[in-house]
Parts: sequence; structure tokens; C-alpha cells
Amino acid sequence: MDIIKNTEKQIAAHTAENGMLPEGCGIVAGVSGGADSLCMLLALVSLYGKEHRICAVHVNHNIRTEAAEDEAYVKKICMERDIPFMSCSVDVAARAAGDGISSEEAGRRLRYEAFDDAVKRLAEGRFPGVAEKVPVSRICVAHTMDDNAETMLLNLFRGTGLKGLAGIPAMRGNVVRPLLVISREMTEGYLNAQGIPYCTDITNEGDDYTRNRIRHKLLPAAKECINERAMEHMNETSLQLSEAEDFISEVIAEKYTEMITEKDDGIYIWRKEFRELHPYIAKRLLLKAMERTCGRARDISSVHMNALYGLFSKGRGKRLDLPYFITASVKDRYVVLSVDTEKELGKNKMRSGGSKG
Repeated sequence: MDIIKNTEKQIAAHTAENGMLPEGCGIVAGVSGGADSLCMLLALVSLYGKEHRICAVHVNHNIRTEAAEDEAYVKKICMERDIPFMSCSVDVAARAAGDGISSEEAGRRLRYEAFDDAVKRLAEGRFPGVAEKVPVSRICVAHTMDDNAETMLLNLFRGTGLKGLAGIPAMRGNVVRPLLVISREMTEGYLNAQGIPYCTDITNEGDDYTRNRIRHKLLPAAKECINERAMEHMNETSLQLSEAEDFISEVIAEKYTEMITEKDDGIYIWRKEFRELHPYIAKRLLLKAMERTCGRARDISSVHMNALYGLFSKGRGKRLDLPYFITASVKDRYVVLSVDTEKELGKNKMRSGGSKG
């Protein structure tokens, strides 16, 4: 079987198995111009062009000198194939500075905001070149088996736990990933077999970024020295871990309802019932409770979960300070999580230069 048919067969099986594309839904494909996203777009058109309204969205990050050329090339590909196209120009540096985040994270947020806007435009009949309203759409992004393996290793080294080891989810909300079962080599082969050029991001070629070092050094070494199918096996493990994570998340949601009460003055956790839980479930429950308390989970580590876990065996009046001004205190039958608003307000004032007048 040639690479075109084999690639499309694997994508079709993956999308069907996961129920990624409901009947008649719109498809918003994020297309950078690289091999992965171009392969995804053209395979989706070949497989589903008659059943679904497929549109392409290109986000110009304005970082690389070739950015304008990439945008023009994606537009050309779409015009030649009568694929509705929309581009969006963003300021990654300004967003990174404004939100206090890395350029990589800023670019990711801006891309998904552009994709969400495209979905809204489709639903309202405002997407360029699409007259009808398409009320239900899926955002398709071109993460491959390689991306998943890189993410698993990156998360392993960072210590993100089971959820991180599960890698990139096949689906999350209305975002789906049709290429997770094929390799980057296959996406390039798919395009080469049809004589279709693709753009190359030179920032992916060097070893300046951690992910690039994993891509260029660790994974090739694993394939050469350990198992040539290393990425495939990692992908299979990722799917198993994802299923385990889904099951655990359901258990945690159930236990959260049973033994945690959210009140105006904090989150109350029943001590007796909590101490009867399996330690892993208990600590994951605490992570969710802390996230619910402060609205975020970043920078909450296993050190904080272990410290909070230990508080449940201590006496009344004991307390613990946690990230994001969370205070945990023991009160008779409960451990209560709350935000120390005075400290939070004080730090915000320091950031803004203090109050005037």
C-alpha cells in the first residue's frame, strides 16, 4: 500500500475510533505551512471534503523573517484547492510581556484564540468564503506521534506525574488531533509523494530549545540503540495512560462531591473520610481542591501536595501556607483551604507600585 493511502487510512481509523468528527460538523484546521499541518489539511479534504465544511486558519506569529512567505504559501495552497482560508497576525512578544509568560506559551494562547474566533465566525456565517452558518465545529491541530513522544519525555523530566506522562490527548473539548497515530516522517512522505512542498521552521533545526534536544538527540538515540519502534510503543503507552487518567479523573470527581464542600469562606474537606482514601487519589483530590481555591494549578508541586496531605493527621489549629496565598488549617472534622486575601492584595499593590494618594 503506498504512503498516501496508508497515511489516510490510519488518520481515518483514528478519527473514527475517537469520534472526532460528528456528522456534518465544520472543521477548522490550523495550518502553519509545515509538513504536519499541510498533510493534515490535505488528508482531511481527501477523506472528509464531501461530508464536512473544511476551513484553514493560519496564524502569523511575526517572529521569523519567513513568516510572511509561509502565510502566502498556505493561502496559495488553499486557493488552488478552493479551501476557505483565514489568516490572523499576532504580536507574540507583546502577549508574552503582558501575561508574564514565555514566547512559546504566548504563541500557543494566541493560536487557540484565533482558532476559537474562526469557530465563532463559522457558526455566525462570517468565515471568509463560507456563506452558510456551521453551528458545530472541531478545531484540528497537527500534533504527530513524534510530538507526543517528545511531550511524554519532557513531562517525565519535569516531573509532571501521570497526567503529564499521558502525553497529548487525542481530544480535549472541541480540539482534536487526527495525526497522533502517524509519524513526522509519514507526513513528509505523504506530501513528497504528491510533489507538494512545505515550509520549514529553522527554529526547529537547532538545539536551543529543550524540545529540540529531545527531538534531535534523545529520540533518535532511543530508536537506534534501544528499539526502532520506540515512538510507536510510547504512543501505545500514552493511550493506555490516557485511559487510566480518564478513569482516575472520574473517581476524583466523584470523591470531590462526596467529601468536599465549597463555601464562601473556603473549601472544607472531611478529615475522617479523606484519611481512608488511597494516597494517590487523596493527593490528586488535594490538587483539585487547591486549584479550585486559587483558580490555577501551575507551580503547585508534589512537595505542596505531600505537605498538605500530612496536615490531615495533625491536631486542631495546625496550619500550612501554600502557593498563591492558600492557607490550609485544621478545624475539628475538617481541613479548610482558603486564600489569604490580605497577603494577595498586598503583593498585587507591590507589583503595581503601591497605591496613590
